[in-house]
Amino acid sequence: MIAPGKLNGYLVAIKEELRKAEGKHPDFCEALLDPESRVSWAESESRIKARNAMTKDKYADNVLMEEMAEACAAISNGDNDHAKQELAQVCAVAIRMMYRLDVLG
Repeated sequence: MIAPGKLNGYLVAIKEELRKAEGKHPDFCEALLDPESRVSWAESESRIKARNAMTKDKYADNVLMEEMAEACAAISNGDNDHAKQELAQVCAVAIRMMYRLDVLG
């Protein structure tokens, strides 16, 4: 469990990076997914989930990519509520990765 003080520090860092990003790129993007991409997010999601299911050890990068693929697949399907839920999970995994860096030193 991440201590509230640690979590607050991560959230402060995230807010600062958001502020910088908004200043650097005020017109963020025209679309959430590249319409020219050959990536099928549904296929990517399926492939990453299968890999994660077969791996006895859980790796943060694989979990992060699974959540991102789920979010993009939901966007592709027009399911904005599910996409937001998955993007919140992306953020949660990223915060846990930040914490793990602190634990590892």
